[in-house]
Amino acid sequence: MKCLRCKTVDLELQFRGEGSDIVEIDICAKCGGIWLDSKELGKIDDNFFLDLEDIDYDRVNPTKEDAALQCPRCEKSPIMNKVHPKVNANVIIDTCPECHGFWLDKGELDKMKDVSDKVLIASLLSLDD
Repeated sequence: MKCLRCKTVDLELQFRGEGSDIVEIDICAKCGGIWLDSKELGKIDDNFFLDLEDIDYDRVNPTKEDAALQCPRCEKSPIMNKVHPKVNANVIIDTCPECHGFWLDKGELDKMKDVSDKVLIASLLSLDD
């Protein structure tokens, strides 16, 4: 599978987690981008307190550069959707409308950890009401 950004660089397969929680992720050694298949985003890190695939996202208009990003997994290579979690419009990631995989550019995984923390804190505060 090729990197969505670098186009010619093959993604390297890496494993994260232990035991039955091992997740295969595809990483670009050149740009640091990460491809996660459906349901891997919530499993990639023990620090995620919730399944980030199940939170609400809003669509974002892609930049000219991002308008041509195609899913590396799907046979028909659909154009990726640009989305942000409703709780944080500053974190913008790419997701496939068909297979629901995620492309995270370098640094976006850490930003998604912040989103997880923010959603958890908001849910805990709402329990006090």
